[in-house]
Amino acid sequence: MKKFQKPNKLTNKIEEIEKLNFGVHIRKLTVDKTDIYLLFILHVINRDRFSRDIIEPILRWENDGALTIDKLADSIIYMDDISIDEDENNIIDYVLNGSSVIIIPSEEKYLIANTKKIEKRQSDSPEIENTLRGPKDGFTENFYGNLSLIRYRVKDVNLRIERMQIGKRSRTNVAIIYINDVANPKFVKEVRKRLENISVDGIIESGYIQKFLLNNAYDLFPQSGIISRSDKASAAILEGKVCILVEGSNLVLCIPKTFVEFFDSADDHYDNIYLGMFSKLLRILCFMIALTLSSLYVAIVAFHSDILPEQYILALASFRASVPFNALLEALLMEGMVEILREASIRLPKQIGPAIGIVGTIVIGQAAVAAGLVSPLMVIIASLSTMCSFVAPDYTIMNPIRILKFLLIFITGILGLFGFVMGMTLITINIISHNSLGVAYMTPIAPLNLRDFLNYFLSDRNVTKERPEFLNTLDKKRQ
Repeated sequence: MKKFQKPNKLTNKIEEIEKLNFGVHIRKLTVDKTDIYLLFILHVINRDRFSRDIIEPILRWENDGALTIDKLADSIIYMDDISIDEDENNIIDYVLNGSSVIIIPSEEKYLIANTKKIEKRQSDSPEIENTLRGPKDGFTENFYGNLSLIRYRVKDVNLRIERMQIGKRSRTNVAIIYINDVANPKFVKEVRKRLENISVDGIIESGYIQKFLLNNAYDLFPQSGIISRSDKASAAILEGKVCILVEGSNLVLCIPKTFVEFFDSADDHYDNIYLGMFSKLLRILCFMIALTLSSLYVAIVAFHSDILPEQYILALASFRASVPFNALLEALLMEGMVEILREASIRLPKQIGPAIGIVGTIVIGQAAVAAGLVSPLMVIIASLSTMCSFVAPDYTIMNPIRILKFLLIFITGILGLFGFVMGMTLITINIISHNSLGVAYMTPIAPLNLRDFLNYFLSDRNVTKERPEFLNTLDKKRQ
């Protein structure tokens, strides 16, 4: 252990760090009879920059006069991101964050140089939000790279990026991004408050933050959206929303988020106005199909087959002649099989995942029909329901449907069409009762705002010249 002739708070801290032995390297340099101590963690710093921009210029320094921290910062160190601090209790935090700390034992202050090494991959085409016409650059796990993608598109001087660290042990960087003269200050204040109130050991992915943004930990429907495309995140910021960027995550959170906005795609704003309107209506229809189709099958087959024309009743009876299960068990069996195949295709490696989906859909479905376990109509219904569950650009809105459709099938199988109506009523009440940062979840449908309703479906900046009224932005006009 190092012993100093004239100990002070910094030299005592060096001895304490060396005694803790948690991986901090202490490198001693001697220049013109002045000892300089460099504190760093070898595997988290950029060693090339550290050697080239810190060690080399210090060892080459030959000027007369005493070597001080101020002189190191002003005329010797080549690093662009440096700062000076006097609180010795912050040294460990700086080192753990990837910085190098430079200490001269005779001084009360020390120098911090950002030598953090960032492992990153190239910005690839987003895997979650695919688009035909939009740009192909997506967010990666690189925190500063993601910030640069947003800065690249939003060059406004009023763009604000507030940084904080969350996680007592992980010390994860989190950024709140908004436009100061557009975003509603109440939204910014509430987001900042919720993030500051997070007390947890570590934040590994943005999904951790997303759960803390919920009004209630047991809420089923998401209240913040996820964005993997830099163009869509920039558009949300320009709209007056608040984006949250988390270090180590390739998904940006966007809040507030209403129910219908989960069905909005970037292509809707780039393509023809009528195509965008048609696509949104189609996605909402698919949402309803994914939720209700299997339940309606159970209600009709088990309780209300008389509502069908006679020829369809006979065809339905012939389909189910060899099926040993009632409609409820048949629907649960087929939907359960589909969920197993979906989960398997997600977890398997990329090379064989699609093959499992094809084999499961064609081979297993055909085999189930041939064995008489399910009717051909049930296979068609389950396949259509599954396809409809993939159309939402933000898949998080479809996750609750995977759970609710089983609940709806079960209650319909017991009470028939009455149970179906009661189940849909409960789901509707649950959706309407939600809010995102105080904004009603079903806005602009309930409460009805005709202007926002039309602006949502038109998706054309030539027509929708004002920002959504429910965001209550400081700047109301888009153009």
